[in-house]
Amino acid sequence: MAVIMTAIFACGASVSQQTDPAYGLMVEMINASQRLNYEGLVTYEKMGNLKSAKVLHLVRDAEIFEQIVSLNGPEGEFSSFSGTKECHKTAAFLGETSGLNINNSSYVQLKRSYSIEAAGTQRIAGRETTLLMLRPNDAWRYGYVVAIDKQSGLMLQSVLISLAGKPMERFQFIEISVGGDLDSMEVPSGSINLEADERADCKKNNSLLQQDVPEWQVDWMPTGFVMTDSRLDENGGQYSMVFTDGLAVLSVFVESSEASIKIPSFAATSGATVALVSKVLIEGSFFTVSVVGEIPSDTARRIIESVTWASDTAKNS
Repeated sequence: MAVIMTAIFACGASVSQQTDPAYGLMVEMINASQRLNYEGLVTYEKMGNLKSAKVLHLVRDAEIFEQIVSLNGPEGEFSSFSGTKECHKTAAFLGETSGLNINNSSYVQLKRSYSIEAAGTQRIAGRETTLLMLRPNDAWRYGYVVAIDKQSGLMLQSVLISLAGKPMERFQFIEISVGGDLDSMEVPSGSINLEADERADCKKNNSLLQQDVPEWQVDWMPTGFVMTDSRLDENGGQYSMVFTDGLAVLSVFVESSEASIKIPSFAATSGATVALVSKVLIEGSFFTVSVVGEIPSDTARRIIESVTWASDTAKNS
């Protein structure tokens, strides 16, 4: 939610969801991000620091091109095509783009973790918006407030809210243009130079292998979080897992016992993002386990304490 949510809406809504105003707003927001061309100026506030950037979003033949150019601080540019980051680019401004993948079943799953409701109106970037509140149903995650443009359906603001109800990070448009000349604008020359098959999946480090057979497992995770990826770095021996509840995303890293000797334990926070690194004694050996994500520190700590070797059942499944 820290940057523009690029998402895919699939499957039909149930009758109950069709009468849910919040669901309708989310569907409208997601569809708008998939069909509209827009550009504008955005700000991103985190821990008292304010960054600004120029954003360009173009839809061409069912594929999406996005470009974010930093306007203050170090120069940087992030571009993507159909949601895949270009291999030769670096995300110097806001980092990875997070996505909300919502459909008939995932919305039900999302409501297990959040109370979702429309909550009034607000004027953003000179446009009238409807506020959508996503309150966590427990103390293991943060809440969100998003502002959805009444005219276009685009998300013009998102605010990440602490457990105490205070804003921790804020992203919003301060100026935006939708359609018009953008509908006939060509994708910037030189921005996309990957072959079609490379666009779908940028070339990865050959040492990073997706794991079908789990090496490690997390025995406790807040309700609603599911694992979406797990990988093993054969060179360094690091095992990584990615989890999401549909909004928040967190990563768990387990270092080899050999590498763990050189890695100190520490804790750090940056806005809503926590990075917790701790030593865990498992079957007589110490391993370094890290959790990084936009979650409370207590959540990260409990996750680390639950990491164990994958069970024989999981390995043989």
